[in-house]
Amino acid sequence: MPKPKTRLPEVVEPMLETYPQLLLDALTYPWRRGGAFILVPGAFLALAFSISAYAPVVGLASMGIGACYFAAFYLQIVETTIAGQHRVPDWPSFSDFYDDLIRPGLQMAVVFVMSSLVFAAAVWLITSVVTFADDEAALKTLRGIAEVVFGAYVPMAVLGLVFHGHAGGAMPHRVIPAIFRCMPGYLIGMGGLTLISVLTNALHEVVLIIPLAGILLGWLLTICLMVMQARLTGTLGLRFARRIVP
Repeated sequence: MPKPKTRLPEVVEPMLETYPQLLLDALTYPWRRGGAFILVPGAFLALAFSISAYAPVVGLASMGIGACYFAAFYLQIVETTIAGQHRVPDWPSFSDFYDDLIRPGLQMAVVFVMSSLVFAAAVWLITSVVTFADDEAALKTLRGIAEVVFGAYVPMAVLGLVFHGHAGGAMPHRVIPAIFRCMPGYLIGMGGLTLISVLTNALHEVVLIIPLAGILLGWLLTICLMVMQARLTGTLGLRFARRIVP
C-alpha cells in the first residue's frame, strides 16, 4: 500500500527563517538531544557492513541491506524534519522488512536512476551542440554537469518522494519544474549542502591519518554528513513546501 500524501506544513518555523539559521541547524542537528548515542552505534554498524561486503556471496547481500538501511534512515530524517521534529530519530526497525528496509531502498534507487537519466540527457544536449578541444576538457565538463545535476536533482527528488508519498514524486516532470519554482532560494540551499560536504570531507581526510580509530571516525563523519544533508533537505522542504507541491 502506498503511503498517504504527506500533509504540507502551514508555516515556516521561526528557527528556519534565514539561510544561516538553516545551515547552523543542520550542522548542530546530529549532536542534539543525545544524537551522539544514536550516530556512534551507526558508525560501528557501517563499519561492520563495509567489512562484511568483502565476504563472497554474502558480501553482495550485505551491501544491499546496508544501502537500504541507511537510505531508510536518510528518508526518516527528512520526513521527521518536515513533520516539525528537532532531534535525530532512532534507527529504522526491522518489524516489517519490506516497508522498513526494502521499500526505502528501492525509492532511493529510483531517485538516483532518475538523476542519472537527467544527467545523461544533459550530456547528450551539450555534446550535440558543443565541440571539445580535447578529452580532458570533455571530462571536466562532464564532471561539472554531474555535480550540478546531482546536486540540484537529488534533494528535490527526495522531497518530491516524501511529499507525494511514492516514487512518482521523484520523476523529472515533477522535480524539474519544482526546482525552477523554488529558485533562487533553492540555489542558496544547494550552496549550503555543498559547504557541508566540503567541510565534512576535509575533516574526513584528517581523521583517516589516525591509526585504527581513523577508519571508525571516518565512518562517523560519513554518517554525520548524511544526517546533516538530510536535515537541511528537510528544512528546505519546510520552506518551499507550497512550491514543491503547488
